[in-house]
Amino acid sequence: MDFGFRYRHGVHAMQASFVDPAAVEAWDAWFRWREGNELRDVTIDATWSRVTRALCALAPTEPAQHEQQVGEAISSWRLLPDARVLAGAGQRHFVWPSDALYVGINLARFVSLPFTAKASFQHQALAEIARLALRLIDDMYLAADGPAGAPPQLGILGLADALAMLGVDYASEAGAQTAAQIAREFAAASLEATCELAAERGNRASDALIKAALHRAERLELAPAQRQRVCRHGLRLAPLTAIAAQPRLALVANNVADAIAPLSGEKVPYQIVGANGQRRVTASGFAITLWRQLGARADETAFPFSTAATAGDDGVARIRAAMTPWFDQIADALPQDTDRLTVSG
Repeated sequence: MDFGFRYRHGVHAMQASFVDPAAVEAWDAWFRWREGNELRDVTIDATWSRVTRALCALAPTEPAQHEQQVGEAISSWRLLPDARVLAGAGQRHFVWPSDALYVGINLARFVSLPFTAKASFQHQALAEIARLALRLIDDMYLAADGPAGAPPQLGILGLADALAMLGVDYASEAGAQTAAQIAREFAAASLEATCELAAERGNRASDALIKAALHRAERLELAPAQRQRVCRHGLRLAPLTAIAAQPRLALVANNVADAIAPLSGEKVPYQIVGANGQRRVTASGFAITLWRQLGARADETAFPFSTAATAGDDGVARIRAAMTPWFDQIADALPQDTDRLTVSG
């Protein structure tokens, strides 16, 4: 089944195709399937369909709507599978990774009516995608004969884009408060989802991890019944939630901000290095491009929200302090992947 764009609808109220030129180059350099001289992924739709089919083949007993849900989530940029999976799943001789498996949720795709007075964040949709992401992580681990090495990571991308689209400045106190609220809801949804999956497929967590989860549930003010379910069923995947740099995924997802980093800025030069050489492109990222498109704004109109050049160290530190208490795993830094992506300017 070719999902294409036909399932792209619902909460996002915005187009779901490529809007950023750097994203197109990233897809072509890193994720587009070529076999010798033959181009197998003719379009991005072919990439989505290839990955969706491969993921759903891991769980043949799932109901029919599962494949449509996966296709919708991936093709709408809401769910970004591990870069190794996006690049190789569905190809000959592909081996499912089990070490530090990453699945990212793109927060920018959960904002309705962006850059308007009625902009809102779709909390229930986020919880639903978190549940789907956990099932996919577990399916991939089962295909790889269980987790090995570093634990899985359920991460976020596009925080700065989402804040701007909601009309909140990244470097402001309101930005930190909104980020903390999103982080809490993400943590709660992930904890409930891993407990639900444990009830269905079995517990994999140690007593120490379950104890830590109960402490987190109390801080999140989850209902007593939910805490009891954690005690009774345990956790399928833990530790789980992560703030970690994923520059390739952030770039292909229409160039959203990586993890909790600020927006890169407008008309930033990128150098993208792939197996077929390097390419240079100037791009502004998802939120800024969308802001100009939706308002038909001329170039001389300045983007009204903070970017990396204006957020300052204090603004970035404030966001980090607001977010990190609600995540299981925190990277020491959010570096660029300089082996593959160079951003200058």
